[in-house]
Amino acid sequence: MQMISPTRLASFNDMQDSNFFTQFLNICCEKPVQPSYTEYVSLQHALYEGDAEMDKVIDWVMQNPKDHRIIFEKILFQGRDELSEPIPTELENFFNYIEQKPEWLDQRQIDEAVKFTHRLGINNGFILRDLSLMAGYLYPGFNQPLILTGALKKEAGTRLAETTKWWVDITEPQGLSRLSAGFTSTIYVRFIHALVRRQLKKSDRWDSEVWGIPLNQFDLAMTNLAFSSVVLLGIRALGIWPTKQEAKSFLHFWRYVGWLMGIDEKWLIQSEPEGWRLLYWMQFAHPRSDHSSIELGLSLSKEPFERKYLHLRSLQQKLAYRQHLELTQFFIGKKRMKLLGLPQQSASWFAYYLIVRNLLLYNGAKLSPKVEKFLSKSGRNIQKLGLTLYQNQGKAKTLASMHQ
Repeated sequence: MQMISPTRLASFNDMQDSNFFTQFLNICCEKPVQPSYTEYVSLQHALYEGDAEMDKVIDWVMQNPKDHRIIFEKILFQGRDELSEPIPTELENFFNYIEQKPEWLDQRQIDEAVKFTHRLGINNGFILRDLSLMAGYLYPGFNQPLILTGALKKEAGTRLAETTKWWVDITEPQGLSRLSAGFTSTIYVRFIHALVRRQLKKSDRWDSEVWGIPLNQFDLAMTNLAFSSVVLLGIRALGIWPTKQEAKSFLHFWRYVGWLMGIDEKWLIQSEPEGWRLLYWMQFAHPRSDHSSIELGLSLSKEPFERKYLHLRSLQQKLAYRQHLELTQFFIGKKRMKLLGLPQQSASWFAYYLIVRNLLLYNGAKLSPKVEKFLSKSGRNIQKLGLTLYQNQGKAKTLASMHQ
């Protein structure tokens, strides 16, 4: 019997299983949810593929790490005009590539997506934290780089502050323009990914026969889906139903972010059914949840106790802890809560509250311009308030300023 490499990936035959759920997805999707053999081989290869453009930059940087990194960061954060000496060929090729926007990019849809994101308010943050992140921890392939690089030793609030700062930066108006904090921090995250990939590939602790290469194309694409497709599923579950155009623009925004992150275009979705297929495949690209799932799940669940509330701190920490657990249980169910080592809740009361609140507010916005204006303004304010809360937890150096 031929072994599949990497061993984290299930066999092609296993991915062809049909049941009620797959039949339902087949109706929702534009083609069968199970991959064709060509798609399966492409998935297998993606687990061994990195980011060719940025990996070349890293190879050049590591020839003279101190000096070359300074040059890279100067061009990234200040622009080419600030460089007194001739730009190295490796950097010229890379920046020519990322500064030339893809032909399919539609700035109007980017702007629409930013406005839509602001209207979502705290709902977007809840979904990213309590669904996308928590559910992601169920899949050990995502957890390995965190464990092996020591990122788990950071307080969960620090990790959240870093990610939230990046997310706030890219969702600002013109947040993806060349010298904006959103654009530069995205490319810097891409740089860090490539650096981690290079270091872990050389480590004896990384088993490529099991995991493929670190931060590979498929895992990066699934992370991008956590910010796009999963959020669209999550907001519907919480009572917010986007229009077709809002959903289309939202996916377009994250397609461009994924492109900037170095994800191959074949893994960047243009429609929700494409995302549902990839999310279905994801469960076959990871082994069962393990100790890393419990470590990361418990760490994130206890993050509210790191928050520096100004008033009634202990009470607010306990309340937030319970609310996040109830939301996670609402999204992933009691069985998966157990796999993350999380205490089961009697009911998801906070989720039910959000559903009622959202149904009233977002349906009301269709009838009242005042409610619509309130959602847009207060939504963004509360998103930034959440960032402040995470940053006040202490020792974080956010991704947007790590270069300093």
